[in-house]
Amino acid sequence: MKKHWPLYLFMFLSATICSCKKDDLPDEEKGKGRLKIEIGLFIQVNEISNSLKSTHSVENFHIEIYKSDGDLFKVFDKASEMTEFIELPSGTYFIVAHSGNQKPAAFDNPYYYGRTENITIANNDQKTVIVNCELANCVVSIVYSDQVKNSFTNYQTVIRRGTDSLVFSATETRAGYFDPGDLDIKATLNYLKGSEPATKILTGTISNAQPKKHYEIRVDAVPDNSGAAIQINLDDSVDSTEIIALIEDVDVLEGTVPEGGLIISEIMANPAALDDATGEWFEIYNALQKAVNLKNLVLRRDEANIHIISEPIIVLPGQCYALARNDTSFEGPKYVYGTSITLTNTSARLSISNYGTDGTDGSEIFSVTYGGSGFAVPNGASLSLNPLHLNAVDAQSGNWWCTATSEYNTGDYGTPGKTNDNCN
Repeated sequence: MKKHWPLYLFMFLSATICSCKKDDLPDEEKGKGRLKIEIGLFIQVNEISNSLKSTHSVENFHIEIYKSDGDLFKVFDKASEMTEFIELPSGTYFIVAHSGNQKPAAFDNPYYYGRTENITIANNDQKTVIVNCELANCVVSIVYSDQVKNSFTNYQTVIRRGTDSLVFSATETRAGYFDPGDLDIKATLNYLKGSEPATKILTGTISNAQPKKHYEIRVDAVPDNSGAAIQINLDDSVDSTEIIALIEDVDVLEGTVPEGGLIISEIMANPAALDDATGEWFEIYNALQKAVNLKNLVLRRDEANIHIISEPIIVLPGQCYALARNDTSFEGPKYVYGTSITLTNTSARLSISNYGTDGTDGSEIFSVTYGGSGFAVPNGASLSLNPLHLNAVDAQSGNWWCTATSEYNTGDYGTPGKTNDNCN
């Protein structure tokens, strides 16, 4: 048999070269597929006290098609300009859609953004992809208390994000939309001290404000040095939580706390995720215009359990503070009263009193009996006073209490040390 090695070698090399050339072809010459792009718009910011602009016409969204390496391949200024299917060379892509109105800070200017995972288009493919667009801003609104409106001649709050800022005047009701990050707050309140103009300044920061979240800032103050506070509430689609309270020129009440000055606003008597010895707690709310030091106040459950608070704890006006049986009852600031107070799962009377002369004869500040009509103790959730009825009169009535619906870190439901859930 004759050997034909040169011929075989030539045929092998030719096939190899042809194969390599085919693999080295650019995507555009390998084949094409078709892609249909749809936009899903997800609104996740709830209203608190003013109307948030929360709708956009997705037909006007910008569409950008990128290759997987980040190179921009194609742009549509408006989604309405796209054909039903877009022809693309075989390859891997990702799609970006956005509302095209991004600003670091602006009123009534929600900016929506979405990006897909990588999508591979093969020859003759026909695929549909949905770009889920969500709010990319954090949202801020300002609410001035009636006390501010009645006591000051003029006032405004400036929210600053880096070098950009918005001024919320006395009559401003619009929501401000900011890029996520640290927001600096400065409220300037003008008044007359006698016949002379005077100013009270309140400052603070929202650290690392998050997209898709609404921060409602409540500004409350009185002239001179009688106390002032900025309370920031957070609202999104998951929960409503008090983030931080910032103060300036706060006076701490001296002497006895008046009746109704502090109230019990939440009671976790029957935890499910933890046992009673670990998971019980209750919460106190300061209904006064001055801060209160809880040290030496007396806690009672019926007459069987008595505890005198041993640490100086300053509770600001309008602030909640939780008292717990155990340090692991929940995450966050707390005062641990230990085994001296146990909360029955049926019915009990909880009270707060001034110390008096020896801890037994001080005047009562507030008491509430839970477990009766309207006060049935839920399993695994707290009894929660409606945040619209945080006063001593309404707190006595089971009509204004309900079962908490927000889950906290243990898996039980409640808002220890934070703004209570609304009662439906």
